[in-house]
Amino acid sequence: MTIETPRRRPTTVTVAVVVLYLGGIAQIGLGVVSIFLRYSTEVQADGLTLAVTLTGAGMVLFGLFMIAIASGVARGSSLSRAIASAVVVLALALAVADLVVAGDGDWTGVVVQSVVAAAVLLPLWLGGGRRYFAAR
Repeated sequence: MTIETPRRRPTTVTVAVVVLYLGGIAQIGLGVVSIFLRYSTEVQADGLTLAVTLTGAGMVLFGLFMIAIASGVARGSSLSRAIASAVVVLALALAVADLVVAGDGDWTGVVVQSVVAAAVLLPLWLGGGRRYFAAR
Protein backbone atom coordinates (compact mmCIF):
# COMPACT_ATOMS: atom_id res chain seq x y z
CA MET A 1 0.00 0.00 0.00
CA THR A 2 1.42 3.36 -1.04
CA ILE A 3 0.55 6.65 0.53
CA GLU A 4 0.41 9.66 -1.75
CA THR A 5 2.11 12.76 -0.53
CA PRO A 6 0.27 15.99 -1.26
CA ARG A 7 1.76 18.22 -3.91
CA ARG A 8 3.54 21.17 -2.43
CA ARG A 9 2.57 24.62 -3.67
CA PRO A 10 5.54 26.49 -5.22
CA THR A 11 6.74 29.59 -3.38
CA THR A 12 6.06 31.73 -6.43
CA VAL A 13 2.39 30.75 -6.37
CA THR A 14 2.30 31.62 -2.68
CA VAL A 15 3.62 35.09 -3.54
CA ALA A 16 0.84 35.51 -6.11
CA VAL A 17 -1.74 34.41 -3.52
CA VAL A 18 -0.39 36.93 -1.00
CA VAL A 19 -0.55 39.73 -3.59
CA LEU A 20 -4.16 38.79 -4.39
CA TYR A 21 -5.08 38.73 -0.69
CA LEU A 22 -3.43 42.10 -0.08
CA GLY A 23 -5.24 43.57 -3.08
CA GLY A 24 -8.57 42.30 -1.78
CA ILE A 25 -7.94 43.66 1.71
CA ALA A 26 -6.88 47.03 0.29
CA GLN A 27 -10.01 47.13 -1.85
CA ILE A 28 -12.19 46.47 1.19
CA GLY A 29 -10.42 49.23 3.12
CA LEU A 30 -10.86 51.71 0.28
CA GLY A 31 -14.51 50.76 0.02
CA VAL A 32 -15.07 51.43 3.71
CA VAL A 33 -13.33 54.80 3.39
CA SER A 34 -15.55 55.59 0.40
CA ILE A 35 -18.65 54.75 2.37
CA PHE A 36 -17.54 57.14 5.12
CA LEU A 37 -17.01 59.86 2.49
CA ARG A 38 -20.77 60.05 2.12
CA TYR A 39 -20.74 62.24 5.23
CA SER A 40 -18.47 64.80 3.59
CA THR A 41 -20.08 68.23 3.19
CA GLU A 42 -19.06 68.39 -0.49
CA VAL A 43 -20.68 65.05 -1.26
CA GLN A 44 -23.87 65.99 0.56
CA ALA A 45 -23.97 69.42 -1.11
CA ASP A 46 -23.64 67.87 -4.55
CA GLY A 47 -26.32 65.25 -3.81
CA LEU A 48 -23.96 62.35 -4.45
CA THR A 49 -24.53 60.54 -1.16
CA LEU A 50 -26.22 57.50 -2.69
CA ALA A 51 -23.71 57.19 -5.55
CA VAL A 52 -20.74 57.40 -3.18
CA THR A 53 -22.28 54.86 -0.81
CA LEU A 54 -23.05 52.40 -3.61
CA THR A 55 -19.57 52.82 -5.06
CA GLY A 56 -18.04 52.07 -1.65
CA ALA A 57 -20.25 49.03 -1.20
CA GLY A 58 -19.25 47.79 -4.65
CA MET A 59 -15.60 48.19 -3.75
CA VAL A 60 -16.10 46.16 -0.56
CA LEU A 61 -17.85 43.40 -2.52
CA PHE A 62 -15.11 43.38 -5.15
CA GLY A 63 -12.51 43.09 -2.38
CA LEU A 64 -14.35 40.08 -0.95
CA PHE A 65 -14.46 38.60 -4.46
CA MET A 66 -10.69 39.04 -4.76
CA ILE A 67 -10.16 37.26 -1.44
CA ALA A 68 -12.35 34.39 -2.64
CA ILE A 69 -10.32 34.17 -5.86
CA ALA A 70 -7.05 34.19 -3.87
CA SER A 71 -8.38 31.37 -1.72
CA GLY A 72 -9.23 29.36 -4.83
CA VAL A 73 -5.77 29.94 -6.28
CA ALA A 74 -4.23 28.81 -2.98
CA ARG A 75 -6.20 25.55 -3.23
CA GLY A 76 -5.00 24.98 -6.79
CA SER A 77 -8.20 25.80 -8.68
CA SER A 78 -7.56 26.32 -12.38
CA LEU A 79 -10.77 28.33 -12.70
CA SER A 80 -9.61 30.68 -9.94
CA ARG A 81 -6.26 31.03 -11.70
CA ALA A 82 -8.01 32.04 -14.92
CA ILE A 83 -10.35 34.48 -13.15
CA ALA A 84 -7.47 36.03 -11.20
CA SER A 85 -5.54 36.48 -14.44
CA ALA A 86 -8.53 38.09 -16.15
CA VAL A 87 -9.13 40.46 -13.23
CA VAL A 88 -5.47 41.53 -13.11
CA VAL A 89 -5.32 42.13 -16.87
CA LEU A 90 -8.60 44.09 -16.71
CA ALA A 91 -7.24 46.22 -13.86
CA LEU A 92 -4.13 46.96 -15.92
CA ALA A 93 -6.28 47.94 -18.90
CA LEU A 94 -8.33 50.25 -16.68
CA ALA A 95 -5.16 51.87 -15.33
CA VAL A 96 -3.99 52.55 -18.89
CA ALA A 97 -7.43 53.91 -19.82
CA ASP A 98 -7.35 56.17 -16.75
CA LEU A 99 -3.95 57.47 -17.83
CA VAL A 100 -5.27 58.28 -21.30
CA VAL A 101 -8.55 59.83 -20.13
CA ALA A 102 -7.04 61.88 -17.29
CA GLY A 103 -4.34 63.22 -19.59
CA ASP A 104 -2.23 64.33 -16.61
CA GLY A 105 0.79 62.18 -17.47
CA ASP A 106 0.80 60.43 -14.08
CA TRP A 107 2.12 56.94 -14.78
CA THR A 108 2.01 55.83 -11.14
CA GLY A 109 -1.17 53.78 -11.45
CA VAL A 110 0.03 52.03 -14.59
CA VAL A 111 3.43 51.21 -13.09
CA VAL A 112 1.92 49.87 -9.85
CA GLN A 113 -0.66 47.83 -11.72
CA SER A 114 2.04 46.46 -14.04
CA VAL A 115 4.07 45.29 -11.06
CA VAL A 116 0.97 43.66 -9.54
CA ALA A 117 0.13 42.01 -12.86
CA ALA A 118 3.66 40.63 -13.16
CA ALA A 119 3.62 39.43 -9.53
CA VAL A 120 0.39 37.51 -10.16
CA LEU A 121 0.57 36.36 -13.78
CA LEU A 122 4.16 35.16 -14.04
CA PRO A 123 4.05 32.79 -11.03
CA LEU A 124 0.65 31.40 -12.03
CA TRP A 125 1.45 30.67 -15.65
CA LEU A 126 5.18 29.93 -15.77
CA GLY A 127 7.55 27.41 -14.21
CA GLY A 128 6.49 25.75 -10.99
CA GLY A 129 3.07 27.39 -11.03
CA ARG A 130 2.28 25.94 -14.46
CA ARG A 131 3.26 22.47 -13.28
CA TYR A 132 1.34 22.88 -10.01
CA PHE A 133 -1.93 23.73 -11.76
CA ALA A 134 -1.40 21.17 -14.55
CA ALA A 135 -1.24 18.37 -11.97
CA ARG A 136 -4.67 19.25 -10.60
